[in-house]
Amino acid sequence: MSIEYCVNFLQEMVSSNELKQQMKAVTDTKEVIAIGKRLGYIFDTQDLAAASASFSEESGSLGTASQAKQTSCPNSAFYHYEFDMQQIPGFQEIIRELNNLKIKPSTVDLSLYEKSFREDDFQFTSMSPAAPDFGRRYQEVMQSHWQHSLGEHDFSRRDFHLVNLDQHVEHPLYNQYFQAKTRMISLLEGFFGSEIRFSGSLWYPPLSYRLWHTNETQSGWRMYLIDFDEPNGDPGSTSFFRYMNPESKEIITLEERPKLARFFKIEQEKDKLFWHCIVNGTMRNRWSFGFVVPENWIDKLPYKS
Repeated sequence: MSIEYCVNFLQEMVSSNELKQQMKAVTDTKEVIAIGKRLGYIFDTQDLAAASASFSEESGSLGTASQAKQTSCPNSAFYHYEFDMQQIPGFQEIIRELNNLKIKPSTVDLSLYEKSFREDDFQFTSMSPAAPDFGRRYQEVMQSHWQHSLGEHDFSRRDFHLVNLDQHVEHPLYNQYFQAKTRMISLLEGFFGSEIRFSGSLWYPPLSYRLWHTNETQSGWRMYLIDFDEPNGDPGSTSFFRYMNPESKEIITLEERPKLARFFKIEQEKDKLFWHCIVNGTMRNRWSFGFVVPENWIDKLPYKS
C-alpha cells in the first residue's frame, strides 16, 4: 500500500505547480518523504525508489534536484568568480532570506561530530590532486563513504566532516527551514530570470572540512551563498576554499569572508575536472548553500571581482 501511496504522491507532485516549486528546494530523499508525510502520504526510501521506477515507465522520467541530469558544454572554459553579496543590486531580500537558512539542528550529535575529527584528513587538504600519492590517499579516505549508505549522517564519512542540513527532517525547525528554502528559490528565480535548483545545504561547525572532490556527475554552473555567524577574530585560523586549476595544476587558496557569493563551473571531461576542497579551521560556524544556476548567470551581475 505504501508504494501505491507513493505513486499517488508522485502523480500529485507533477500536476501541482506549488509542489514543483518545492521540489526545486529538495536535495535529499528524506525531504521528499517529509513532503509526502505533510500531505498524508506515508512511504519510505524503498517505496520511493520502486514507485519512481514504476511512475517513470508509465508517465515519463521524474527526478529530484539531486537526480536531475545536467547538460555539459563540451567546449566551455574553466571560470571562477566571487562577489560580495551586499554589493549586488537586487540581492537584499536574498540576504535576508539567507539568515532563515542558517540553522543548527538540535538533532545533530555534536559530541559525535567532534570525536570524528581526524587530523590526518584535515591535513589532506594540503596535498595537491596532481601529487603522485594523491590517488592512493583519496581511495583510502573514500572507502568509508563507499561502505556506508548515503542516507547516514553519523559522521562515518571521512571525506565529509560537516552537517548536511537536508538530512535532519525531524528537528523542530525543519518546516520553517524548508519554507525558507522554497522562498529562496523564488527569489533567485526572480533575480536570474531562469529556473534555479538547490544542490546542497551544508553547515560547517568549528573545525570542519569537505575533502577533495570534483562533483563531476553533476556538471554545469554552481552558485554557493556562504556566510558565518560572526567575523573571524583569530588571525591564526581561517576558512578557505581551495581548488586546482585544471590546466596549470596550480593550487589556489581563497580565504573566505561573510556574505560571499561564489560561482564556478563543473566539468566532466577528465582534463577539466574541478578538484576543490573546503576547510573551516576557525571556531565560527560556516554555512554554504549551493544552487544550480543558468549558463548566462553572469549577465545578471554588474561586475566581476
